[in-house]
Amino acid sequence: MKVNVITSEWMFKDHGFPLATWRVTDHPLFPLLHRHEFYELVLITHGRGRHRSENDEYPITAGDVFLLHGNMLHGYADVHQLNLVNIGFQPRELGLPLANLADLPGYQLLFHIEPRLRQQNRFRDRLHLTPEQLLEAERLVALLEHELAARAPGYRFAAQACLMQLIAYLARCNTTACHPTNGNGTRLGAVLTYLEKHYREPISMTQLIAVAGMSESTLARSFQRVFHHAPIEYLIRLRIQKACELLADPGARITEIALACGFNDSNYFARQFRRVLECSPSEYRQALSEPTRVSTCHLPRPLKRPPVAELVATA
Repeated sequence: MKVNVITSEWMFKDHGFPLATWRVTDHPLFPLLHRHEFYELVLITHGRGRHRSENDEYPITAGDVFLLHGNMLHGYADVHQLNLVNIGFQPRELGLPLANLADLPGYQLLFHIEPRLRQQNRFRDRLHLTPEQLLEAERLVALLEHELAARAPGYRFAAQACLMQLIAYLARCNTTACHPTNGNGTRLGAVLTYLEKHYREPISMTQLIAVAGMSESTLARSFQRVFHHAPIEYLIRLRIQKACELLADPGARITEIALACGFNDSNYFARQFRRVLECSPSEYRQALSEPTRVSTCHLPRPLKRPPVAELVATA
């Protein structure tokens, strides 16, 4: 199957600032699936159609919002007066502090859960804005478009602020829409938020079951399907990711870091750290201070995208 790839170099004309918007009016059919080298936030503003993925097709209509990671194949079919706004961006290169949204279940659902569910032929947990919410989202997009087009002094700072305001607004809308009856996606969002808030504390499956409103078997099965880890393993990897961030401070003692990240035993912390990253905490710290040094330490990619990133997403 032939696949078109839209590169970052082609998309971001303002080199060194990977943020761009483009509107599509009366969207044409895309006979070929394509992917991007960047994130794409899509707002459907009018009309209807079907969004195609590698595995399936899903109906879309005005008010739908979804996020496409760079590796996701997609296209559009059966379009009828379909208008949409695309916002392309690279979170890491922009330095977006998305980890500060980790306490919003709607952010977890929009950025981390729904894209994974979509790859498994499930698209029912996507964000759908009310007409009033869509008007506000379009207003925020217009502010972003203005900054990018006018390029007045300080426009990069202002444009990035507009993007963060838009993402925060959508995450709040998604959080408001989250309800235990909406499906497993919203329930997993609540669990991720709980883990982000309480990872420093002792956490049991009993607590997570209560947060999710699921049985233990359903929660374990849902977590495994979406994140390829059991909930407690996910928690361990989240704690290790937080420890990696603290290890960047050469003055912080490793024992203190372990306690700060929810490990009550520094030896247990070291064993889990080596199991996940194949190096010790001290070796990881040394690799951070000597990035050009050849090392067997697997520097985790969680620092690549917040907040739960690749470290908790890969076995």
